[in-house]
Amino acid sequence: MISKTNCDNYSNRSKASRSHSAQGLACPVSSPAMKIPLPPRPWITDAEDDSSDDVDGSSRDDGIYCMERTRMRSRYRHQKQRQTHMIGIFWDIENVQIPRGCSAIDIVAAIRSKFVRDGKREADFVVVCDVKKEATQKLLELNDAQVSLIHVCKTQKNAADDKLRQCMRRFGDLHSSPATILLISGDIDFAADLSDFRYRKNMEVILVHKRNTSAALIACATSHYSFDELVSTLPRKLNPQTKEEDVSVEVEVTNLPIYQRVELVSGRLRHLAKKCGGKVVQINAPTAVIRFSTVERAARALMRMDGEDVYGRKISTRYVRTSVPPTYSSDEGYSTAPASSYASASTFIPPPQVCSSPQEATKLAPPQSSVAKEWALALQQLPAPSPPPHDFCPPPAPKPRKIRGTHGTINLDRSGCSSSNSADGRRESGSRAVSPWNSSASFSEQSEAEETTAELTVSNLPPYEPSVLQEMLIQLFNQYIPVVRVSVWAAGEGPLATVVLRSEWDARLAIARIHKRRLDNQWTGRRLELSLGKPSPAPNLDVLRARLRAILLDQNNHMLPLLRLRDAYASRHCCALTTSDIAKLKDTVIIHEGYGRMVQLVDLTPVSNTEMEEAPWKCHIHASMNTGQEDGTRILQPVYMEISVLAKNVHILLENHGGILPLLSFVECYESHFDALVCDTRHGVALELLLRSVPGIEVRDVPSRHLAWRQTDSLPDNTANSESSRSSGERDRPRTAPVLEPMLALFERELIDLLRTAPRCSIPFSKLIPAFHHHFGRQCRVADYGFTKLPDLLAALSSAIVVLGSGSSRIITISATAQSRRWTSDLVKLLKAQPGRTVIVNDIPLMYQTTFGRPFSPVDYGVCTIAELMQRVGPQAVSVAQDGSISLPRRTPTPEERARTRQFAMQAVELLRYTPNLRMEFSRFVPAYHAHFGRQLRVAHYGCVKLVELFELIPEAVSVCGESNGERSVRVATKAARALVAQRLRALPPVALCDLPAHYANLYGALPTPAMLEAESIEALVYAAGGCVEKGAVSAPGCAPAWASALLAACAALSGDRSVARGSTQEYFGAAFRRLQRAEPDLRRLLAAGVLFVVQDARLQLSAAWRTVWRLAQILAERPPMPNDELFLEYARRYEPVFPGGESGTEGVGEFLRQYSEIFTESESARWSLCAGVVVPRCREPAPAPAHEDYSVHDTPPGQKGSRVFESPKNNIWCSPPASALPAPTALLTQENRRRIRLAAHFDCS
Repeated sequence: MISKTNCDNYSNRSKASRSHSAQGLACPVSSPAMKIPLPPRPWITDAEDDSSDDVDGSSRDDGIYCMERTRMRSRYRHQKQRQTHMIGIFWDIENVQIPRGCSAIDIVAAIRSKFVRDGKREADFVVVCDVKKEATQKLLELNDAQVSLIHVCKTQKNAADDKLRQCMRRFGDLHSSPATILLISGDIDFAADLSDFRYRKNMEVILVHKRNTSAALIACATSHYSFDELVSTLPRKLNPQTKEEDVSVEVEVTNLPIYQRVELVSGRLRHLAKKCGGKVVQINAPTAVIRFSTVERAARALMRMDGEDVYGRKISTRYVRTSVPPTYSSDEGYSTAPASSYASASTFIPPPQVCSSPQEATKLAPPQSSVAKEWALALQQLPAPSPPPHDFCPPPAPKPRKIRGTHGTINLDRSGCSSSNSADGRRESGSRAVSPWNSSASFSEQSEAEETTAELTVSNLPPYEPSVLQEMLIQLFNQYIPVVRVSVWAAGEGPLATVVLRSEWDARLAIARIHKRRLDNQWTGRRLELSLGKPSPAPNLDVLRARLRAILLDQNNHMLPLLRLRDAYASRHCCALTTSDIAKLKDTVIIHEGYGRMVQLVDLTPVSNTEMEEAPWKCHIHASMNTGQEDGTRILQPVYMEISVLAKNVHILLENHGGILPLLSFVECYESHFDALVCDTRHGVALELLLRSVPGIEVRDVPSRHLAWRQTDSLPDNTANSESSRSSGERDRPRTAPVLEPMLALFERELIDLLRTAPRCSIPFSKLIPAFHHHFGRQCRVADYGFTKLPDLLAALSSAIVVLGSGSSRIITISATAQSRRWTSDLVKLLKAQPGRTVIVNDIPLMYQTTFGRPFSPVDYGVCTIAELMQRVGPQAVSVAQDGSISLPRRTPTPEERARTRQFAMQAVELLRYTPNLRMEFSRFVPAYHAHFGRQLRVAHYGCVKLVELFELIPEAVSVCGESNGERSVRVATKAARALVAQRLRALPPVALCDLPAHYANLYGALPTPAMLEAESIEALVYAAGGCVEKGAVSAPGCAPAWASALLAACAALSGDRSVARGSTQEYFGAAFRRLQRAEPDLRRLLAAGVLFVVQDARLQLSAAWRTVWRLAQILAERPPMPNDELFLEYARRYEPVFPGGESGTEGVGEFLRQYSEIFTESESARWSLCAGVVVPRCREPAPAPAHEDYSVHDTPPGQKGSRVFESPKNNIWCSPPASALPAPTALLTQENRRRIRLAAHFDCS
């Protein structure tokens, strides 16, 4: 029985031993035999005792040894390592820069000493920057501080931030909680990532920032520290030679564009300078001066602005050595003074003033041409609007901020409410309405010089409190783009709001995302309507009244239908006339309701000289002032005329009219100087489209539609593609937001595809949306591309789409530049569809119908004749030969490329010879080439771009053909395939013709196809390969000498006939063949063998290849076996200097002889001879000709024009009678004149 004391001792020992075992310590046990610790408790963590790390394999003082200590120690060692927290340090050095005089090594050391402690171990210390824009000394110090320096090219915005964000996310994926992220930055863009690290991944986030950091960014961090306080205790390296700089620092910007307007360059520079805290002081192209308040901001701008793009130029920045007195120090102003010395630029130029009357506008206008002055004088004829009385205006805010617009003073505090329009706002609105053609001006034209911000006008708002609307709009817009400010004010038709955004592209993106969207997400709520720019000022009623009276006084009964009145108004003044505008003039006009709304003039008072505008919409010399054709339809009539003729005449008219030619009266002015324009509805093109295609002129829409000389300050490349009066600066800018640009490009291609299907590639403006819906099966939403009106969207596509006419008669068509590209593409497709990629100009209509399946008409491409179409094709697209043929150009290959091409021809034949029928799928050729030769096929090594072009260079070796299933295949050409098929036939045993396919398939894996040699049957294939069929059995090439002798006899019979032009008749050929062979000729087999072919009138002619075979057989019959070079020289001596198809020299002779193995054989010493048993027919000696033979009895004397008889000057001429089909000589005497005009082909009688 155990005592209580022993039990207590045992219990205490058990507890102690278990506690020690849980901590990895040796536990003393009473039994000396086995010293095994108890298993540890998994819920007890590592204790404070660290002695377990020092007792590995050692014995204690009491002599008790530890069992299995290594395994348990490694477990707890791993548990201790998990307590070491990883920390990643990420430095946005572009936002938090190294202070002047501080060393990067000291800053890095200070950061590590403060944050890498208390069990934290550094995992990453990353600095991301553009090494090209950082000082070399800073980079060296960062490298010496053992910091991971990552270079990011500063070509895109926030490129360094994106890279730093990527590194942070990679750290978060590798290290989980309780890891720590230390960010040295003050950029608000990191707020979302810091919030995710802190709340979603439960990591500790430390933020080191500079002053004036956003509170939202600080709130995302677990703890934050000031970077300035961190480096305040570090030693500074001051240069004793440097003096204390001034408060303001100026930076000079060079390499600015010269051909751009100063407003555009100033706006772009102000946009760049604002990001760095500076403002533009002076612009003297090609340099500018930007002033900064601190040295740090100037250094930052010097780094960030260097290399930026300003309208095609990469600018350079540097400090200004001397103090530059500004020409005009306002950020809104700019100077255009000549760039002399900076000291001479100290004259102060006041900012531009807003004109309050047409007279002031005329005084302030720059000097122009006399005709342009007449246009400006038209403004003086209008009555000056009287300013409205002053209304109550609330006191301005303590810190007012300038808002450009016509709505007056606005409370800019986010919590404030709106106020009514002030007198200043109305006065500005009145001054804007002075010009009669500014009422419909787009925002892009009014704010061209202001690119830093853009304004969106939001209408159809619910009647909420202004502060509520302001908060709701800010919350809605901030979901997609940053908002600068939001202002709300009351208007007559409900509240309006102006949302100021960073740029026009942010505004385009907001339109695409928010336009026609409900503000409060309720189905009963109103849909927001967005428009880019400020609200359009109301039209001046006095101006509108004078315009309507001028139009209606010339009409019968002083009345016009509403539609015709709107068309006439739009044609004159290039702006729309709404029904609400007419309703405001009840004292002048009234609208009668009935079958059709009619507008009648009530006030019949004649228009006085003070009210009458000088009519710039019509020519005062040639045009009549009635409004019969003021709908603008005459300018759209189809006219058949070449552009070159029209261009010459239009240039004369522009010179006579002072450079301004109104479109409304263009037809009258043209017909007063030249012949009348004839309307051709079938072959004519719209007159306005022809005018837009004339080089050197352009169509402008302000103040009315007119022709003018093309601006010379725009870039040539852009002006060549211009189809509207937009400035070159607008064309250089993106058309919409970068995010929406792919969608806009797709819409442009879809419009061109839609117009291609329409007659004359034209669609009326009112039918565009229904036609788009019908063609593509979906709606066309203008807002998806960043626009609110269809005309504005089409104006952005002016390089491809053009709108002709005005009012309800507008027509949409493809521009001349896009038509040129389209015709070039179609012409290239047409040429590629032809076998030789060559076509005659006169054959284009027929080939076009065959290729595209629709009739050809030059009108569909915007011209009247096919010659004009060919002039639009560039020389690099197609080449025109001297005979007028058109073909695709090919680059002249180099000698190395020619050698590689010849080698590739042999490789292609070698690859295809292992296929059953000497053909392969086109898509399998490149992989098979790689597998067979063990290297990649690079077509660029042969001077080609595509594999098809490479195959076209070797037509004698391989060819590409289309299969019945629509796929393309590559096969050996007939000329090269003849030798391969003959070799395969010789490999087969003698078999019957009916058993040939089975034996062929058994040996080569597939049935033979006659298409290998373009034959019609298997029997024809045997004869085409040089073999023959005798008594139902197939004889391989070279095994039938009798058949080879018959082939040569046929050649001799046809060569002996001196009837060159029309060939030999079958009667003559049969008689000649029987005389040589003593047998009847088998024409079917001879045709299958390719010896002869049938021409017109069932006459027979010898093929060119077998003519060469006949000549070579005659040479080898007279001479012993000959090598290639001797045979080549003998052939050149006897017949012609160039061997047919022998561009490769003597090697071409050997290749040719191997194709006809049934006639020739090659010995081991590379000498050629006739096959055994082959007999060359002997020709009889030529009979001596009479001394004075009268050739007129038979035919025209030899060698003269019209002769069908020709005697070769060679020696081996043997006389044969003329063709047997010729009539008797006595019957030819009456047809002597007809025979003398016949043409004869050159023929060499062998």
